[in-house]
Amino acid sequence: MPDANTRRRLRASAFIAIALLTFLAFPLASLAEPLAAPGDTRLRHDLQLLNDSGAINIPLTAWPMALGDVHNALENVDVAALNSSNKLAFSRLKQRLFWEMDINAVDIVFGVGAASEPRIIRSFENTLRTDGEVRAKLTWLGERFSINLSATYANNPFDGDEFRPDGTYVGVALGNWIVTAGWQERWWGPGRGGSLILSNNARPFPAISIQRNSSTPFATKWLRWIGPWTLSAFMGQLDDVRTVNDALIFGLRGTFRPVTGLEIGLSRTAQWCGDGRPCDGSTFLDLLVGNDNRGVNVAPEDEPGNQLGGIDIRWSLPGNIPVATYMQWIGEDGRAGGLIGAWLRQIGIEHWGSIGDISHRTYFEVSETSCRQGGFGFSDIQPNCAYNHFIFRTGYRYNGRSIGHPIDGDGLAYSLGSTLVQSAGHTWNATLRYMEIKREGSPDLRHTLSPTPQELVDIQITHERETRFGRFYAGLGYKRLDDLATGQTSSDVSGFIRWSSR
Repeated sequence: MPDANTRRRLRASAFIAIALLTFLAFPLASLAEPLAAPGDTRLRHDLQLLNDSGAINIPLTAWPMALGDVHNALENVDVAALNSSNKLAFSRLKQRLFWEMDINAVDIVFGVGAASEPRIIRSFENTLRTDGEVRAKLTWLGERFSINLSATYANNPFDGDEFRPDGTYVGVALGNWIVTAGWQERWWGPGRGGSLILSNNARPFPAISIQRNSSTPFATKWLRWIGPWTLSAFMGQLDDVRTVNDALIFGLRGTFRPVTGLEIGLSRTAQWCGDGRPCDGSTFLDLLVGNDNRGVNVAPEDEPGNQLGGIDIRWSLPGNIPVATYMQWIGEDGRAGGLIGAWLRQIGIEHWGSIGDISHRTYFEVSETSCRQGGFGFSDIQPNCAYNHFIFRTGYRYNGRSIGHPIDGDGLAYSLGSTLVQSAGHTWNATLRYMEIKREGSPDLRHTLSPTPQELVDIQITHERETRFGRFYAGLGYKRLDDLATGQTSSDVSGFIRWSSR
């Protein structure tokens, strides 16, 4: 008889297999676009540079991103009107699309990496998760299907999973939509140090998803004002060890740009189903329409799930001013009583420009993951609320890491970071972060970083360079941790290096 972990993984595999068989039943058309996962800071830098200049106009705050949408946008760029930095960004993007969208070509990539004291608190940047890894990836893009097979062996993993399918997915095009199944990382929101609702901090869980390929605006005059828009949804399985095993997680996000420079995102996620919990259609419908606030519109024993939802806005200043501001407000229903108005909050500002042939983007970001009451989250703090739930007691976490912001609940993070990209594409990233971890409430053993208060200063510099021998990515960091519960202070230096054949 297989153990519980084996049974969960078999169910996850069956879950993906059913999705693949479902795909085969659809009438197919269009091109199965490849998807860009979060974590590539140079890709994000180049896309944002062209978007902020007005050269392209597509949503950029929901990852993975359909590269077909990028391709369509670049086809309409007036290259002659671009400044030198934008021309270099345009050229780098065209080069990437050349090999990413090569129809019927099989691409095989190998990679190895090693780290000393790997970072636990991750940002958008795709740093190593473990002491060492060996990875192989095979990709193929067809007229109807796309395949991205990835296998990683991890040394001394935190969660015990040495062999990982992270990054694996298969997709099929259905008109202007792509349906995928696999283990895909996601990032929802304009933040760079973290996202309050969905980030790449935790490893990806198996899921079936659908998203729009091209952000083409509506043709009808009644909806044309929305501008370019995307929509994505997924249903995944939390197949790690939990108090409610095999719970499902649902996500839905819409992003649109009603005017140039303004991007608005609406996000919603929910944990539901699982061992001993209702999993029928009526339960999901109650969850979808909001009949899930215990003591308000549903009895506590009938609450269908644990939900988060909210809004994010990014605004690039007009008049070619190289400044953008952004915010993300996420409501949490994890506290007792079902009261509305428990908000997690994030604000940030970005500045960009060029120095010679180097383009740069610098940001300052503040994120608070304590639930604040009130209509806009400016009232009292409700401790032990964020990413927790009285039914799904493991909380909004997967394999021991927060699915939302990397500092988990009851935290405050200040992040200052900068990305510099040379004309050849070589990239530098520098980040300074000060974090107050678990600063509110009684000790909570569910917290993924610390059950009691800590203060952390974290500095990291990374460099990525493409050579004829492959792609090298290395980093050096320092952190100082003050444990306020014990009064102890510790510090260490960290470093990593990764090589991939491309």
